[in-house]
Parts: sequence; structure tokens; C-alpha cells
Amino acid sequence: MKIKRIEVPKWRNFEGIAIDLSDDHPLVCIVGANGTGKSHLLELISAAAHHLGLSAGIEIPRGNPFEDPGHHLVVEVNLSAGVSGLLDGAVNRQDEYKDWDRTIVVESRRTEHPHIFETRAGGIQDHQESIRLGQHIVGLLRGSQDVHHVSLDADRAYPRRKLQTHEMVQAFDTDWDNPSYRRSRSFHPTDTLYGEWIKYCLARENRAANLYYQGARRAAENGVAAPEFVDTFGTYRASLREVMPHLLFAGADQEKKSLLFDTSGMELRFDQLSGGEREIAFLIGQIDRFGLKHGLFLLDEPELHLNPDLVRLWVTYLAKTVDTGQVWLATHSLEAVEAAGQDATILLERNKHSKKVESAGRLTNRPAYSALSRAVGTPAFSMSELRFIFIEGEESIGERERYRQICKQIENTRFLECGSCNEVLRRLASVRQLATTVEQDIRVAGVIDRDWRSAARASRFAQENNLYVLPVHEVENFFLHPETIRGVAQQIGNNQFDYSESLRAACDRRAGRWIIQAALFNSEWTETLDLGAGGRALAHDMSWLQIKDDIEGAMRRVAVESVAASGLREKLIRRLCCYARVYARRRLAPDLRKICEGKEVLKQVCKDLGFSNSVAVERAAIKYWSTSDVFVPAEVSELRAYVGSV
Repeated sequence: MKIKRIEVPKWRNFEGIAIDLSDDHPLVCIVGANGTGKSHLLELISAAAHHLGLSAGIEIPRGNPFEDPGHHLVVEVNLSAGVSGLLDGAVNRQDEYKDWDRTIVVESRRTEHPHIFETRAGGIQDHQESIRLGQHIVGLLRGSQDVHHVSLDADRAYPRRKLQTHEMVQAFDTDWDNPSYRRSRSFHPTDTLYGEWIKYCLARENRAANLYYQGARRAAENGVAAPEFVDTFGTYRASLREVMPHLLFAGADQEKKSLLFDTSGMELRFDQLSGGEREIAFLIGQIDRFGLKHGLFLLDEPELHLNPDLVRLWVTYLAKTVDTGQVWLATHSLEAVEAAGQDATILLERNKHSKKVESAGRLTNRPAYSALSRAVGTPAFSMSELRFIFIEGEESIGERERYRQICKQIENTRFLECGSCNEVLRRLASVRQLATTVEQDIRVAGVIDRDWRSAARASRFAQENNLYVLPVHEVENFFLHPETIRGVAQQIGNNQFDYSESLRAACDRRAGRWIIQAALFNSEWTETLDLGAGGRALAHDMSWLQIKDDIEGAMRRVAVESVAASGLREKLIRRLCCYARVYARRRLAPDLRKICEGKEVLKQVCKDLGFSNSVAVERAAIKYWSTSDVFVPAEVSELRAYVGSV
């Protein structure tokens, strides 16, 4: 069973869209910006499923789409063999089905009085005969005992529920395995299904345990072997382990009235699991409960509570849950789209002038969207409310998290590490060009380290490339703010800490490295100079104590170890000496904490302060800033203002 076509000439915020799908699409993604109507389309499919006899009822918060005023809707479904035994029997016995192409269409028009509603069998030329046969097919589907439709909305929260005694009595009296009862519950909202699921598991576990013990007692009385244990939740356990190998369903605890899970050797109640674990455990529980194999499974926001890697695994698993059916996902997740494939991903696009959704084409036809999505790591169809900041730095050193913590009060902001400054420039230009190509409004900017640029050069570079240059050497320098460090020292009771001495000593230990990097950083230094491994190693090991008394001699030793041509060696020595004297002045200047190598200097300062690592100091600093705006360094406020203005 699969949706073959959805046509919406007019309905809600849709106008003139058509979605055509082939039979080889078991998994379909609906994507688009917020407000384009992804969830509405799932509601339309649910309503069509009810009217076609695939669902025993309909319960949609926004109401039945076929009762909305001013609509024209068409949904065509392919009913493959095996969907319904009653239907297959009729097809095999009766000649009236010989021209039927196994599709059924529901069409509703309420653009004028009266309301026209038709259910037609595909392939039948005579209009009235197609309606008559369509109604007959609907009648057969309504008589089916199988579940053909399950829809799980995005209102998925899993609070702990305390079940009362009367609820448990009712649960034990319910025949949960009765096909008619199971079918009658499958269309209810997620919140209702969650409340039922706990009771369903407790009741089934209790019944299975009772039957097993009764059989064991009879076997003991008759002197025969005890019955073999059959786990009533065996398929559920296996499915759960397929998606989350570390998570084992341990059983239903009747006393605690809760479901128990074993996660890496620790037994936890359902409400004690992580958000992602609860999400997967519940959703797989619904798939297992309703046993949907030949129908339509609809899931709004499959990425809810899940990290990107788990989304990809989860969506891949979902595609296998229905044998001859179809899974529909309304999503913002790039990982879900990758699992479904661009040919099975429908992109909803709003007309900028009319604000109506007038386009619903495959993502395959919009390659620039895919390129833009990969460039920012977020689907281009859902990025209008986000801002993307490309930053200089590596993911392995936690730069993204560092920026996020500094600017955490600015919502809907994503920081993306790019490595080098040049990579920030390249990706920024690429994204801006792609956004123009697809006419996508996107808030994007770049932030790079100041490094050894002068204030004038940093300002000029920022203007030329339309990005932001940090007012300090690198982002870690923010945490070397003197009032902040002293405030943190006071909080931990370290009254002996001397900030100025600690900072200067840490910088002096790395003076040779600072001098070399500063000398070779300037892009106006056009000659190619290669210090070589020996020259760099010698310079990097030099402290200011080893340099200050004989600057020229120290720099000459470094130059001798370099592989610079002899004609450039004297020029290199003069340049190194120049920057050594620059360091001699700057180490005594008030802005030393801004121009030093923040990452390495912070590590040493944090040790003097009594912290185990610099991450702990960063957390303490951010907490200190949060107590009052007056504690926030001016440079941090400047960065926050820039990010907030993007």
C-alpha cells in the first residue's frame, strides 16, 4: 500500500500543488521551512486513510481536512496484493474487478455548495461504475481486522505517569490482542497512545506470566517438562536492540507500575532513560504494538529528541518496518533526507508574494538546495529562523562549544568550525553564492581570530571580507580578562593568586614561539622563508629569559638552523630581532592578555589558579559573567552584539 498521488488545487495555505510518487518509494520525506504545511499533509493522508476504510477513526487537532471550507483535495492510493484478505478474495472471485488497476482515489471539493465527495476505483472508465466499485472496496477495507494506518504527531513528551489502581484493573480486563480493539486504537494522538502503552505492556506482561506459571504448575503436577518460555515482547526487544544496541527491555514491573530497561548493565525505569532512548523505546513500542506491515506509517519530526547520527540509523530502520506499505516523515533533518534519498524527498516552497505554498517538487530537481544544506550542515529548507556563524578553529578542540557558551543567550545560532581563516572565507563566499542561487534568505556570517594583525589591518580585513575579526588574538583570550580571573580566584578562595605575574610568566615561557609566528604572519613579508624543523624547534623552546639579554644572538641561532637562502638570512635575522623588541614592549603593556597566544597561556594560568584544566576555568568564567552584566568583558559584549545582529 502506497500513496501514489496527492493533488491540492486549493486547501489551507496550499494552492495548485501535485505530488506524484512511484511504487519504489517505501520512505517519503516532506521538507520545507516552518509554516509550509508539512504536518498538514500528514493530516490529509490520515483523513484519506479514514475515508478509504484504512483507519477506524480520525482524531486530528485541526479537524478533518475534508470538512474545511473552500478546499479541493485529491489523494490516490495503490492497494497492492496482500493488504487485505477480504479485498484479495473479492478481486480473485469477481469479474467486476478485472479492469481495476488496484488504485483508489478520494476526492473532495468544497469550494462551492454542495460539498462533492467521491471515492473512485482506478482503471474503471465509467465514472459511476468507478464510484460504485470504490465504495465497495472501502467497505471491504473497513471489514479488515489488520491495522493499515498509524500516525504519530510531534506532540511527544514522556512524563512519568502514576497509574491508579482502577486504571490497572481496567488494563488487566482489556483484551489488548483483540484485532478489532487494536485497530480501533491506532488512529489516536501520540499523547493518548503513550498513556495506553504503559498499561498495555503491564497487562500483557502480567497475562503472559500468569499463563506461564499455570503451565509450569500443570507440568510439575503431571511430571513432564515445563513449558518453554516464550517472550511476549521478544520482537520488541530485538527491534529495540537493532536501533540501540546498548538498550535492553528488561520487562514490566507490576509493583512500580513502570517499564524497566537495562542500559549498559544499569537497570532504569522508562522515565529515567535519556530523551533519545525514551523516544526510540516508545516509537518502536507503537510499531510493535500495532504490527503495521501493509499500510501507511506517518511520523512527524522523526528527529525529535535524537542526535543526527541516531536519526540516520532510526530512519533507515523505519524504512524496513512496512513490508508492502509506506513511511511518511515530515522533517527538518538533513540525515532523514539522506536516508530517504532526494528523489523521495518532497520540498514544499512558499510563493514570496502570495505566501501560498505553490510548489511541491522533488529535491532532486533542486540540487543547489542540497549543496547549501551540506555547506551549513542544516537543511536549506528549514534554515530561515537560524543564523550560521563560520568560525576559525577545529571541532576537536571544542571551538564550537566555546562560542556557543559565550553567546548562549543568543537563540537560534549555530557555530560551525572551518579550520583555517582561508576556509572560513571560502565557505562564507560559497554559502552566500548558493543562497543567492536558490533565492534563500539566510543569516550567515564569519568570525576569525585576530592573530598577529594590527588593529588597522584587522579592521581593513573585516571590511574587505564582510566578516568579524575578534578584538583579541583568539577566542580563549576572552577568558584571560583580569577582572574575571581575579573574580574566579576570589570565589575559590585563592587569595594568593597574582594575575599579572601569572600571565606574564606564562607568556614569557612561549616568547620564542610568539616572536617567530608574529614575524612570519605578516602577509606583506613576501619572501618565502622556511625555518625548517630545526629552526622552529629551537625558537619554540626559547623563553624570554633565554632571549632578552642577547636578542640578536638568539635570533641568529634560529636563523642559522633555518633553510633560508643566505641572501635572505640577514633579512630574517633583522625581522626576528624587530619582533623580539616588539615583544619586549608588549609584555609590559596593559593589553598583553589580548595579544598573547590565548589557548596555551590560559592552560598555564589555570594551573597557577588551581584548576585542573582550562575548560574548568572557562566554565567558571562564563558562570561569573552570568551573575551580572558589569562582569562581562567589553570584547565579549562586542562579539555578542555582532552575532545578535546577523
